[in-house]
Amino acid sequence: MTQAITRERQWEDGGRLRWLYLDMNSFFASVEQQDNPGLRGRPTIVVPVMSDYTSAIAASYQAKAYGVKTGTRVLDAKARIPGLRIVEARPDRYVDVHNRILAEIDQVIPIDRVCSIDEFACKLMGPECHEAAATAIGHRIQRRILENVGECLTASVGIAPSRLLAKTAADIRKPLGLTVLRMDQLPGELLTLKLDDFAGIGPSMLKRLNKVGIHEVRQLWEMSPSRMRQVWGGIMGENFWYAIHGTDPPDIETKGASITHGHVLAKELRPVEHARGVARRLTAKCGSRLRRMGFKCGGLHLYVRNDDGRAEASTRFAVTSDSFRLLEAADGLWETCVRQLRAPRIKQVVVTCLNMVEADRPADLFGWTPDAGEDGRHMKLLNALDGLNQRFGKDTVTIGPRTKMHGFVGAKIAFNRIPEKPEFWE
Repeated sequence: MTQAITRERQWEDGGRLRWLYLDMNSFFASVEQQDNPGLRGRPTIVVPVMSDYTSAIAASYQAKAYGVKTGTRVLDAKARIPGLRIVEARPDRYVDVHNRILAEIDQVIPIDRVCSIDEFACKLMGPECHEAAATAIGHRIQRRILENVGECLTASVGIAPSRLLAKTAADIRKPLGLTVLRMDQLPGELLTLKLDDFAGIGPSMLKRLNKVGIHEVRQLWEMSPSRMRQVWGGIMGENFWYAIHGTDPPDIETKGASITHGHVLAKELRPVEHARGVARRLTAKCGSRLRRMGFKCGGLHLYVRNDDGRAEASTRFAVTSDSFRLLEAADGLWETCVRQLRAPRIKQVVVTCLNMVEADRPADLFGWTPDAGEDGRHMKLLNALDGLNQRFGKDTVTIGPRTKMHGFVGAKIAFNRIPEKPEFWE
């Protein structure tokens, strides 16, 4: 171990470069422009559903030039940009391109972690820690993606001592930029940024910092670790201090699986009677995913909201992956939430599986197993249903009437979770 550390340190210089961070530029919009040449060079936004009342989940750089960005309402975007191109999201395609990008990066340097659908962190080792070598790696990855994945798929690269600083550096120059933040030059270019340019400083944290008199990055830089811990309200503040000063804090380990599926309803699905079908469809998807992952759950949580309020309810039961039992539980939760909300329309539905356990968990001291009390006939039927839908397409066979919903319901790409391919067929 000592010899390995010594060999690594012989490559160190004042830069202490340890991370290379790759951030794809306007990823969803760039994929759409790559696949459809008619969109290239034109202001384009990607939306979850084709509705004037939803918001953009991605915007091309041509759209950003007009002030349209992620989160801009479609009506507002149309008002700003006559002739705006609007494309409905294709999450399965974005996952395909994501996997191709992974393969290209892996040809150059091992990926330490996939941070999101369009962000990747690579740890620099040995001679890679030299600035010239690290920048050469970054440029090589950018070229490989352009040449082998698509000419519209540009990536920005950040190189720095800590992962947070490398991510921050990747945001400084876009598109197709490369920025190095050296330890011996900090805070340097950081002082040109805004507080909320750092990951971990969102709207609420920005307000908290402003409240204690922190309005500029120089003030943030000069805070002590203990003061940051006080402002953040815990160890995350102290970890943030170390990260922006070039040292990675220890990773916080998270354990356990979880399943949550949600959907923002299109206008025609918002009446309560139609929204109930959405809740049932999401619940059935939870059941299918439980079985595929080899888990069972011991409860459900339902969350619904509209423009005026929200309601939620939970229930517990013997662990199962039986969709019929899950749907029965969901129906009870739906009645509770509708009574609480007292509204004729629902805007969003979220279903979460609670108390998940592995399906093959061994018997306990008293002989209890996760399949105790399950209806074997139900499970045979459901496994057959899963197989048919995976083979012939989602909703080839459904439990109850088919709900008219967005094609990728429940398989959305979250910041820190990339759907597995089978999810698009459940």
